[in-house]
Amino acid sequence: MDRTLPSSLSVRPPRAAWFTALTAALVVVAAAAWLQYADHLAGPLAPEGPERFATDRIGPQIELLRRPGFLIGAVCVAFACWISTRGYATGVRARTTTAAGGAAFVLYFTQAQWIEHYNSFQPYDTANATLSWALSFIAPTTGLLTGTAAWTALGSGAPRIPFRSRLVLTAAATSAGLLALAVYLLRQVQYQWGNIDTVYWVAMSTGAPAVGVLTGLLTHVTADRSLRPVEAIRQRLAHITSHSLDQRVPVPSTDDAIARLARTTNDTLDRLEQASIRQRQFVGDAAHELRSPLAAVRAQLESALQHPEGIDWPSVVRESVADVIRLQALANDLLLLAQMDGSPHTTPAAEEVDLSSLAEDLIRELQHLPDAQGLELTCDAPPSALVRGNTMQIERLLRNLLGNACRHARHQVTIRFWLEADTVVTEVTDDGPGIPPADRERVFERFTRLDEARSRSDGGAGLGLPIAREIASRHGGTLVVANSDRGARVVSRLPLSTRRPAAADGV
Repeated sequence: MDRTLPSSLSVRPPRAAWFTALTAALVVVAAAAWLQYADHLAGPLAPEGPERFATDRIGPQIELLRRPGFLIGAVCVAFACWISTRGYATGVRARTTTAAGGAAFVLYFTQAQWIEHYNSFQPYDTANATLSWALSFIAPTTGLLTGTAAWTALGSGAPRIPFRSRLVLTAAATSAGLLALAVYLLRQVQYQWGNIDTVYWVAMSTGAPAVGVLTGLLTHVTADRSLRPVEAIRQRLAHITSHSLDQRVPVPSTDDAIARLARTTNDTLDRLEQASIRQRQFVGDAAHELRSPLAAVRAQLESALQHPEGIDWPSVVRESVADVIRLQALANDLLLLAQMDGSPHTTPAAEEVDLSSLAEDLIRELQHLPDAQGLELTCDAPPSALVRGNTMQIERLLRNLLGNACRHARHQVTIRFWLEADTVVTEVTDDGPGIPPADRERVFERFTRLDEARSRSDGGAGLGLPIAREIASRHGGTLVVANSDRGARVVSRLPLSTRRPAAADGV
């Protein structure tokens, strides 16, 4: 069953840890307040003397704190932790509840023992001292330690404890256990040796180094075991080649930095695999496109050489030149695509480009080309439509759109510009067969031709529109095939330059 987990768990303690910490602190405050209330009910203190030191004012309440008070407090903390972790997996909730309840159990037991010991030699001041220490130190420390235990055990909500949490638990548990053992041993030996200075130097020369070494050793073992997934990732990457990009690295079940590294690695392998597939497809399509005109030129020339007599050599040369021109155009398109594929996606804004002036120049040029013979070419543009970018690439975009429209129009091709918010909209329409809605995205794939309107005899290799869209995208714009009552309607949007036309500047 999928569960939605908070997205900020790996950055800061979740609310479950804060709630558990607050509950643990409130249990300590409630116990101290209860002892203070019991001391108040015991009446005024006896005067100075033996009676004051011999009267046990809150002994029964302390006994209740020891048995079963501290256990009830730990159960309350565990229950609060269980309630506050709703929405997590059951195993994660159980793990976190056990950690919080166990930490509270140890702390409450230690605090109850301290209260009992304090009450044995200073019963008249136990309640006041307990309340003072609870408010100043014990409650904040208990809440902090219990909340930290819950946060560490909760980790990122994964079934297994993350790498960071395992290190924290190992180092904290080892250091705390060894320190408690050292303190206990020091208490035992100080009465036997009698010289507290000797105990001090033994602790400094032996105890502290031993705690450090053992903590470091256990942390090293934990880190070594926790980093096994990294080694598994490295071994899998070492066996992945260009012929096995379909393999993926194993992803640990923990939602920690190692698991995120594995997922990012797999995402990168996905992109590399898709890029490799596109590259192989592109090379195959390019070879296929180049093979056809090369075969035609070779067939024409070989036929003419085998039967030179009676051959119309000027006609053969004209046909060969036409095929060479087609090959040259295809090679230029392939080179441009290769350059764009190997460069950053965004083209740096280099200069102001006036789309209106550029379109008018292209219209005059196209009117003298074979593709536009018999067509009416019109340009409807404002006095100035400025965009910022690479002039040669933007010219190539307009040329491809107009050339594509001229090849498939029957009588008319129109290019229009207008300003819309902070963009310049370019619309190229023709009265040809149009593009069916199902194919309006497919025409932007490389080497794509529609059965009805695209063929090699038309001179198109299926690269004009893909190149145009790539240029528009690199300039922060878009290029789509829009709805049209007749023919094709291609619409491009490019960001308007922040600079205003000269007339607006008063020049």
